[in-house]
Order: sequence, then structure tokens, then C-alpha cells
Amino acid sequence: MSAREAFDLYKAGRLAEAAALCERLVVAAPSVEAWHILGVARLGLERPEEALVALDAGLALDSKRPGLLSAKALVLNSLARDAEAVVAGRAALAVDHDNPPVLGALAVSLQRLGGFQEALAVLDHLVQASPGDAKALASRAALLSLLNRPADAARDLEAVMEIDPLHPRLAGDLMWARRQTCDWREDAALDMLVKAELKLGRAAIVPFAALAIFDEPVVHRRCAELSAPPPVPAPVWPQRPEGARIRVAYLSADLHEHATARLLAGVLEMHNRERFEIFAVSYGPELSGPMRDRLKAACEHWVEARNLNDSNIAALCREAGIDIAVDLKGYTQDGRPGILAHRAAPVQVSWLGYPGTLGRHADIVLADAVTIPPGSESDWSEAVVRLPFYQPNDVLGAVTLPPSRAELGLPDDAVVLCCFNNPAKITPATFAAWMAILKATPDAVLWLYDGAPGAAGNLRREAQAAGVAPERLVFAGPVPHQAHLARHALADLVLDTWPYGAHTTASDALRMGIPTLSLPGEGFASRVGASLLTALDLSELIAADSKAYVATAIRLANDHAALPALKARVAERILTTSVFDPAAFARTLEAAFEKMITQG
Repeated sequence: MSAREAFDLYKAGRLAEAAALCERLVVAAPSVEAWHILGVARLGLERPEEALVALDAGLALDSKRPGLLSAKALVLNSLARDAEAVVAGRAALAVDHDNPPVLGALAVSLQRLGGFQEALAVLDHLVQASPGDAKALASRAALLSLLNRPADAARDLEAVMEIDPLHPRLAGDLMWARRQTCDWREDAALDMLVKAELKLGRAAIVPFAALAIFDEPVVHRRCAELSAPPPVPAPVWPQRPEGARIRVAYLSADLHEHATARLLAGVLEMHNRERFEIFAVSYGPELSGPMRDRLKAACEHWVEARNLNDSNIAALCREAGIDIAVDLKGYTQDGRPGILAHRAAPVQVSWLGYPGTLGRHADIVLADAVTIPPGSESDWSEAVVRLPFYQPNDVLGAVTLPPSRAELGLPDDAVVLCCFNNPAKITPATFAAWMAILKATPDAVLWLYDGAPGAAGNLRREAQAAGVAPERLVFAGPVPHQAHLARHALADLVLDTWPYGAHTTASDALRMGIPTLSLPGEGFASRVGASLLTALDLSELIAADSKAYVATAIRLANDHAALPALKARVAERILTTSVFDPAAFARTLEAAFEKMITQG
């Protein structure tokens, strides 16, 4: 009986036998080697806490042993004990500078702690230490995308394509990284690769990207099902106390100055506290500011859950007796669908943040008759509950005066066609329609959001290739929200994108009285603009197809009397409908919540 025998068992994949042998060895004759093998065997058996005990025992005998230091860093990373993992990772690298697994784990822990630039430096080191390692390049690409450097991310993914064309999710990630900068090279080929992977049952693209690229709800559902975290057995729910207030928990990483928060704030303030007890479960960054203060004041209970894992957050909700858990994130950035997988509440609702099915774990999706038309329920794993209209909006309020057109690079005498959607939503088909509109409206310019570095240059090159002077595209950078709202006054007509259209961005434009032309497709993500226009009785701004979209934009842009009249009508409908009345929306939402509880 020796550590060598245990090592041979470990190398042969017989982890349980290796662990059992080492457990006897460390009693009979403790050694660094036996503790080391015991630790890594326990880690392989998914017993990380026990692995950590063994590794610490080994380090007590030899505090500088590289293998023990490396294994401890990996165990702490697997446990998401990130502050400790960073310390352990640095200690391991001090004696083994180019250890790829430790570099990878250290980068993950740093990212989870918000140290993105330091994580990038670690990944740069990893790529240098492991030339030709597709996983290292893909990890760096993911972080570069998060840091709004999609062109750099795409270059790393192109390198992965050369090394390992079958790397998981490669085609989808490359397609999405390029879409951030409106780089449509090889779009058709990547489209085919992604769909082929999906047919083979592989998670070929992140679900959010699929919403923006494919107008096919069956593809959206397939992506969600393949990406959904595994289910956990549901608990037995206790009987609700009769007459008790309904406890609703809103789960999000965006409970600060964010588009979702701006839509929701008024509804939270208007909830009926005699019938509802409102919880906010915030697992995003702890960002202070007026919106954060407003949201905290609007909720009876505020739970900071950033440092809790999905299972613990779900348990916290169960212990609080939550009746309805509302997931406001889905598969968007920083979303935690695993909370629903662990069953946070008897009724779990998907709403507002992610305009697609979650594939599993949510019981209900909130929509309206436009966003999910009757007859399309089979595209959803959730039961569909329809409100009078889908998207809430904050109260109307005063807005600061805009700067002049000249200050923002807009010609004084031009018709300003506008789209402040993220450029990742601009598809080749959408852009082709815009170029057709500009060719037929010589007095017009197209005012776009600047987006990621490289997007503006690519779009100007595409315009020139389409026969449109690139200077007719004017780009607007990010500004504070009040200034963003104010600058809408300089626009004449908003041109929506498809298949992922404007949501909060559409509400912003309509709030400011700017007509918004929308083209609904098959997917929910393309239909929110049409939902708002329907609720505002502005159906003439809902195009039946791309030809009608182009024709309507050309007619309005060339009729200098029609646009002012349409603006006046939009302003009137904003004031005379309930679209911007959060109190009215809260009542319809509460009625839906009541039915969820009473009907089970």
C-alpha cells in the first residue's frame, strides 16, 4: 500500500479507489503525496470541501509544493470562494508561473469579483503560455466581448476556428461578436453552421444572440432548452395562509440605472401594499444612485444577493415564503436562470428582461396579444399569460432642452431618420432597407447609436458600397438618460430594427413624441414596438413587410406636412392612453398575479 499505487489508480480514472487508499495511507503514514492525491481525487469525485481539507493538510507539511498550491486554487475556484481563490492562485503562480489551469481559474475568479482588467492580463498570460490552446483564446474572447471589444474578440475566435473548428459554440460566438460591429462577413456560412449544430443537439449559440440573429421561434426555443441549467427536484410547498398578502420577488442584476429599472420603477411604487408584499432580490453590482434609491424605497424588502449562489438565493426565497418569483433577466448578460432551476417559488414568471422562452424552469411568461399572438403558444415552454399590453413605462415627466442639431453633427435642414438601438440589432436586411430609404429621400440623414468600437466605420463602408454617401450616417455616443431623452427632439422618424427591435428604446422615442416605424416578425423580440404602437392606436406605423416599411418611411420623409401632423398625434396619444401610466399597469399586473395564486 503506497502513494504510488494510489497515483496509478488516480491516473486510471479509478478515483473512488484512489481516495479510499489515500484515506488509509494518511492515517497510517501521512505524507505530502498521499494528501495531494486524496485532494485531487476528492475534487474529481465532486467533493470539493473534503478535497480542500486534504490539500490544506498536505500544505501543512510542505507549504511550497506546486501541485498542492495549484489544486487548492482550483478547488476554491470551483466553490466560488473567489477572494480566497485569487490569493491561492497567486501563491500557486509564484512557484509555477505558467500553469494553464491555475491561470484559467484565476481569470474566472477575478471576473466574478469584478476585476475585469486584471483578469484580461491573466488571460493574455495564459494565451502566451499556451500557444495554440483554443480554450484559452475562447476564454479571452468572452472577456473581450464583455469589455465591449468585440472586434478583438472576433479575432481570437477566428484563431480558434483555425485551431479547432469544432470548439463548442464557436460559430455562434463568432457570428455574435461580429454582429456587435456590423461585420457581416461569412454571415450566411456561420448561420448554416449554427443551425447544423443545433440540429445535432449542441448549444451552438447563446440564446440572447439567437433572438437577434434568427426570426425563428422554434430556433429560440431550441437554444433555450439546450442552454437551460439542469432541474432540481421541486420541494413540497406549504399551504398559503388564507388572506395573507401575496409575496412577489423580483429577481434581477439590473436594479440600478438600467433600461429595465426605468421601465419597472413606477410599477413597483404603485403596487397595492394591502394585497402585495414586494421583495427585490438584487444579484448585480451594488451601484448607488438616484434610481437605486428609488427602487429601494419602492420595495418593502431589499435583498443583496450578489455573493450568494443560485441554490442559496432560491432557498432564501423559499424561506421568505415567496409566492411568485419574477425573473427579469432570463439569458441576458448576468442573468441567473439557475435560481429558477432550484425553485425559488411555487409560481415562477419570466417577464420584461428576456423576450424569449427560457426552455425550462419558468411556469409562466407575461406577454400580450401582439408580442405572443394567439396560436403561437407552442413556441414557449411556459404557459402564456397575456396582459392588456406587455411593457410597462414610467410616468411622463419634464425633460431638459436638447442641444442644437449642429452641436450633434446633424444638418439643420435635413429630415432626421433615427435609430438608437444597439448596432448589434442591425441586420444586413435592415440596413438594406435603410439604404433604399436614403436613396429615395435625398434630404434625409440616418442618425444611429455609435455602439462598440468599429461599428460606425463598418456601417459607413456598407453605406458607400450601397451607393449612399457615408457622411449621411451620423453617430450619437452615450450620454446620461435625461440628455438621451432630450436629444430625441431633434429626430423626425425612428426606424426600428428587426428581428430584434426596440423595447425600452421604443418607449423612449414615443415618450418624446417621435413616430416610430416598426416591422414585427415572428419572434417576440421583433414585436414589442408593434405592441406599443397598437396600445397607442398608431397602427399605421406597423409595417406588414419590408416593402411596406420602406414605402412608409419614404412617404413620410418626403412629405414635410405629414411628419409634423404625425408627431402631434403621437404626443396626443401619449397623454390620452394608459401606456405611460404605471398605476394602471400595476393594477393589470396584480390581477394576473392574483389569478396565478388562486388558479394554481
